[in-house]
Amino acid sequence: MMEKKYLAWRAYRYRAEEVEKAAESLKDFLTRCKTEREAVRELEERFRNRGFRPIGECDHLSPGDGVFMNWRGRAFAAFRAGVRPVEKGFLLIGAHADSPRIDIKCKPLYEDGNLLMADAHYYGGIKKYQWTNIPLAIHGEIYTKDGKCRYVSLGEKGDEPVFLIPDLAPHLDSEIAERKADKTIEGENLDAIFGHKPDFIHDESKDAGTRKNILKATIVSWMKSRWGIEERELVSAELSLVPAGDARDAGLDCGLVASYGIDDRVCVWAAAEALLTASAGARRGMMFIASDREETGSHGATGSQGRWLEHFVLELLALAGCDNPALGVRRAYAASEALSADVTEAYNPLYKDSFDPRQMPFSGNGIALMRYSGSRGKYGTNEARGEFVARVTSALAGKNIPWQVGSLGKVDGGGGGTISMDLAALGMDALDFGPPVLSLHSPWEMVSKADLLSTLEAYGAFYAS
Repeated sequence: MMEKKYLAWRAYRYRAEEVEKAAESLKDFLTRCKTEREAVRELEERFRNRGFRPIGECDHLSPGDGVFMNWRGRAFAAFRAGVRPVEKGFLLIGAHADSPRIDIKCKPLYEDGNLLMADAHYYGGIKKYQWTNIPLAIHGEIYTKDGKCRYVSLGEKGDEPVFLIPDLAPHLDSEIAERKADKTIEGENLDAIFGHKPDFIHDESKDAGTRKNILKATIVSWMKSRWGIEERELVSAELSLVPAGDARDAGLDCGLVASYGIDDRVCVWAAAEALLTASAGARRGMMFIASDREETGSHGATGSQGRWLEHFVLELLALAGCDNPALGVRRAYAASEALSADVTEAYNPLYKDSFDPRQMPFSGNGIALMRYSGSRGKYGTNEARGEFVARVTSALAGKNIPWQVGSLGKVDGGGGGTISMDLAALGMDALDFGPPVLSLHSPWEMVSKADLLSTLEAYGAFYAS
């Protein structure tokens, strides 16, 4: 059977302006938000500007009211109250705001070979060799002993330095062909160059020319003058190396968006926009969450396995006057439905053998539905119930929104997990639903512009169902 081609492009052939508007909005979001903390700050600003209030500042909850919660600066939740009480359930779209990257270690600076290096550790599932010899920028936060926080972003502007992880020249690496791909670059060799020019002039010590750590002292002095921190305070800093540069169009026809962090901030963007533009008079309440730590298993206080979502629902129940919150939160979960808004790998014509030819999602065919992810016997996944899948697809059919079936490769050949498992564990019906992405987990990923509008409209249709 011949595959159906360009479903989303065909559906939107008379809506080119809307496609481009969605793409420009996404590019702006991706350029601004290269870490989960930056995404949470951006989300809080957007929801405040649209009339949502911090949940801690509210004393009641009426239909149409919008509230949000910034959870420890790393996770975010927003809710638009419906006519039905919270205890009767809500519609939730959950994404994750973190992406694979290179994190700076707690004691990072060391001098070797006339270079100052920053000791690093990779975060999330990456192909390590993809992260060498490309321009990287520092993003993060520094917390000082006096309780202050300084936001850091260095390497994005044209007049700012970038940072690179140096690789070995092929002339000296004759053994590279014998190594497996995951050993091409060792994890301990993902350290970036932080400096090279020692400051002899301003070093007043007599032995400045022979002192062992003159270069390190120069950079430490720079950090103190620019960032106001001592070297020991790096232990409490959260600094990451991410690909430098703005999100851009890709292809001669500009049909795709290329950027770092499309997984999963494309879904964060789409789900947030869907809630911000949803009707204030909906029957059921609508919730959006952006969690953290998904790329490392969703553990911790800000991951989807944490208790912060339950805390948010309990706060909602308190505002609604629920007299039995312990039972109310369980009833709310049991009556709720959720989309795990996460991307899947799009078909790549260069690697045909990695895909199931009857289940693979194509760029430009719309948002992709995955009933289950996991691997090897459906291990480590949630599998959505058929009746819930039918309800979601019916909502899309009613609005002529293009969609397709997705998967994570061949049986026993691929796999992966999402926050769908954690949402389902609370008692909700949950389904993985997001756009197909090319070059997943690489420094630069790509997504079809037509799939962006499909995803945005699909999330809107779910909230309206």
